[in-house]
Amino acid sequence: MFLIRQLLNYNNGSFIRLSLQHLRRTKSTFSTSPAPQIAIIGSGPSGLYVCSRLLQRFENCFIDIFDKAQAPFGLIYYGVAPDHFDMKKSMTGFEKMFEENRERLELFCNVDANKDVNFEELCSTYDAVVLAYGANKPRKLGLENEYGNNCFSGGEFVSWYNGMSQQYIKNIPKLDTGSNAVVIGNGNVAIDCSRILLSSPERLKQTDITENALNALKKSKIKNVYIIGRRGPKEISFTIKELRELLNLEGVNSHCLIDSNLKEKLEQELNLMERPRRRIVELMLNFAEEKRSSPNQKSLKLLFNSRPTKIELNNKNDSINALYIQNNLDNLIENIECSLLIVAIGFENILLNGLPKNENGQLKMIDWCRVPNKNSLVYATGWCSHAARGLIADSQQQAYSVADQIYEDLNKINSTKNSIKKMSARTQIQQKLSSRGVEFINWDDWKYIDECERRMGAILGKTREKMSEISSILRIMRNKGIKN
Repeated sequence: MFLIRQLLNYNNGSFIRLSLQHLRRTKSTFSTSPAPQIAIIGSGPSGLYVCSRLLQRFENCFIDIFDKAQAPFGLIYYGVAPDHFDMKKSMTGFEKMFEENRERLELFCNVDANKDVNFEELCSTYDAVVLAYGANKPRKLGLENEYGNNCFSGGEFVSWYNGMSQQYIKNIPKLDTGSNAVVIGNGNVAIDCSRILLSSPERLKQTDITENALNALKKSKIKNVYIIGRRGPKEISFTIKELRELLNLEGVNSHCLIDSNLKEKLEQELNLMERPRRRIVELMLNFAEEKRSSPNQKSLKLLFNSRPTKIELNNKNDSINALYIQNNLDNLIENIECSLLIVAIGFENILLNGLPKNENGQLKMIDWCRVPNKNSLVYATGWCSHAARGLIADSQQQAYSVADQIYEDLNKINSTKNSIKKMSARTQIQQKLSSRGVEFINWDDWKYIDECERRMGAILGKTREKMSEISSILRIMRNKGIKN
């Protein structure tokens, strides 16, 4: 809060004068031509790639993007690790897209499509609705005590250090209660969590990691991180770039626990593997020999073919005390004492209220991208349309194909809701949200918030300081007369 007050009074009010350029535009948009009106639920890469393609294909259209988060860009903003600067660069292209299409495109962040405005309302208002809200329900181990203190999903831990609103984070990780942490999972989320835990605060201090997380890492007593995976070295889902970065992390003694028999077998099979898999296995084999560590070094151990069987809690405070694992090859059971447990074994899809289900309880699809609905054309793309897997870049091709399908379908219909209603879909939704007291965040609002975060970051010597409670910041600015 001190930083916010300092920011608002920055340079004798010059910052306040600057902010007046970003006042919310409240004028209604009325229909003058039958341009299609499209709603996209989800402002992450999948939704934004669909949007960019639609803007290219349609000479005239209106697109509104909804997201329950308080900032746009989805995983780019809330998922990509703070030290992965290059992966965040795609935000620049999306920002340009918004700036170059101010009349055609609008943002509605801090809007929950399950609560603030429902799916059927969007279907009855827009010509097409695109589901691109991802998958954010963490998969669970199904073990007793999985909800003990200092036990987190990978998504929760990532959200914590990336500044997700506190309403989505039940507890704050405690890093100063013990020296051992266990991360379960053989994917890149497990790698990100482990790398953040093992990184020196000095390495992260100029990134956009939150100050709360950075201060916790400064006080951290975590010295040893164990990554546990049920699969073998050939089957892991790590990408080589992320794995190499972790294994070679400065100040860390890394060891892939591969016994001599398995090591010999893998070496014999190397030439039979496809090149990408061979490179990953070779990298792990290079770290199969344990190296002598120096007194101040941290430790990373990767265990394979192991499954968790029991979570033991401390009787005093119900916090994690130990994890029991069983080796899938010899069935031996061992326990690892730990004070922090992170379960990063993937995500499951959550259906919005009103969406059709198939016999498996998943999203019902007509074909590869269409969803049945009587009031509108509905499409799905990204993780909400299939299993939660793949990299951010992988979503682009599917999103473009979905956008092309929307273009073809709307042109075949050759009529829009815009041609029979005096008031545009955007104005209708704005009025509904305002009447319900929903404090939505549009693109002008976000640009102002973005400027605030960058200013606060500059004060702290970093790229930005994310504001986890953006709605509170908006109220403060309104009270000062900065926003309407």
